[in-house]
Amino acid sequence: MLPRLFDHVIFQLFAIRCSFVDDVQTSDHQIIPYASPAFSKTTGISHQCEPRAKIPSQYGISFTATSSCIFVHLHPSRIPIGIHIRSLQAQPTSFYISSRSTDKSPDTSGKWAVCSGSIDPTDPSPEDAAKREILEETTLSDADIFLLRKGKPFNLVDEALKTEWTIHPFAWQLKDGAKPIKFDWEHTEYHFIKPEELDSMDHVPQLEIGLSRILVSPETEKDLAVLHYDHESGAKALALKALELLLKAVQSGDLASPSTCEEFWKELRWRAWHLAKNGRPGMGAAIEAVLFRTLENIRQMYLTSPDAVYGVLLPLFRSGTEAAIKATIEAKKQTLEGLAVQFAELVESRHDNEAVTKIVTLSSSGTITQSLATMVERLALQNLSVKLSVLESRPKFEGVAFVNTFLKTFEEQTGANTNLEVEIVSDASVSTVVADADYLIFGGDKVIPNGDVSNKIGSLSAAIVAKTLNPKCSVVALFETDKITGSGFDAGHLKVEYNDEAEVMDAWPTSAIVALEKNQKLGYHVKVKNAYFEWVPAKYIDHYISEQGLLSRENIEQLGTESEELERRIFGDL
Repeated sequence: MLPRLFDHVIFQLFAIRCSFVDDVQTSDHQIIPYASPAFSKTTGISHQCEPRAKIPSQYGISFTATSSCIFVHLHPSRIPIGIHIRSLQAQPTSFYISSRSTDKSPDTSGKWAVCSGSIDPTDPSPEDAAKREILEETTLSDADIFLLRKGKPFNLVDEALKTEWTIHPFAWQLKDGAKPIKFDWEHTEYHFIKPEELDSMDHVPQLEIGLSRILVSPETEKDLAVLHYDHESGAKALALKALELLLKAVQSGDLASPSTCEEFWKELRWRAWHLAKNGRPGMGAAIEAVLFRTLENIRQMYLTSPDAVYGVLLPLFRSGTEAAIKATIEAKKQTLEGLAVQFAELVESRHDNEAVTKIVTLSSSGTITQSLATMVERLALQNLSVKLSVLESRPKFEGVAFVNTFLKTFEEQTGANTNLEVEIVSDASVSTVVADADYLIFGGDKVIPNGDVSNKIGSLSAAIVAKTLNPKCSVVALFETDKITGSGFDAGHLKVEYNDEAEVMDAWPTSAIVALEKNQKLGYHVKVKNAYFEWVPAKYIDHYISEQGLLSRENIEQLGTESEELERRIFGDL
């Protein structure tokens, strides 16, 4: 019998993508899955196999590995295998590992293995491919699991097959009440082992590498939770918090223990990578930018060549790292002023002598707060007024919090209350306020190279309604260039982040909640969904404003490319 599934964490090593090193005639080739001789023939990667940290006691692990739909010379019948993990609180973590049923390859047949498969052309991302494979092989779906963590992809080159593999590790958390795992024909048996026993298992090749990229230390786990469960801060505030967490780790945490510069630089980058990618993915662009640019500053100061780290004294390297992080923190606190001025100048340049400028916004954003405050002050000097309509921004009513924070900026000023009118309206009333608005403005938690902007739920509907009912209304996205991310596979996948349904239900009358729970117990399938972010396509946005001024889509695309190149420079050897 399997243990209770809500005590499980499922980890995956997923999505091995292969491409040809040299020209090969694809007509004579077939798809190759993970568990193949290609891995046993791979050389020169043993240095990546050591785990970087012990597994936290509350987690277990499991992997999945797949190949993409690239053609190579192997049998298509080499089907993947599932492995899932069990963890009981206050007890040692253990792996749930399964054995392959049939496989013509002697390197993999009957060995302990992992869930694997191919990335189909219809899969939007490696993550989606991983979920599809889990469903096919275990019957677990989105109702049973959610993504806990992903590991940094890595490449393996097989010269014999003229193939390069890209492997994407994932970790999945089983939800409370998840249904039992049901195997398909690919599996013969399973049992549990402790993580340290993996080396003694006759498992498929390269399992250790993916494992090492998913595991994090208990301290890192706590830092990730700080970011993950912060549903109050905006992207800029979360980015600053991530910097502060990294600084603390350098000063007195895990990063205070490395004894060599080489080890310190490696562990510093791993910590930054996990904070950026696994802390709060919905706001990850801002976190990535500040962390990665800080690392780039450190790299330029001390690592003029790949081997330069060997010539640096560790105390100097550590103190320089602290100074670089602190400098970034201070610089981030100053960048909003320039952006706010840029927005105020846009409004002034387009002013048509109307006495009142009507603006609609939503959610709570430091960028929007300072931009609007600067604009109101400048228009007030010209004896011009502003009417500001703010959507309440459910489920946590950030719009209400925004209004109170915004008004505090005028406490020491006179006259603002006579030149400013503010109204708070329900989200459902958006059409009534944009119908005669001059501007709809919102922030951007993530911006991808094609100009699409991710922001608080409600942004898309507001933009669509504005452009439909009032084409003269200018839709403006305000964000720092740190929010622009690259055009990688995942970056192009416009994913919606869902959070705790209780945040939605808290505003309901108790009688309604009780009645709904009763109906659910009677077998009615009713879900409460709490989406936090959504994507606004570029076609609904008239202007992009950053601290650099007005941005074109070409500017955004170029900045996205630079973001990708920066990440490759810093993490390319990990």
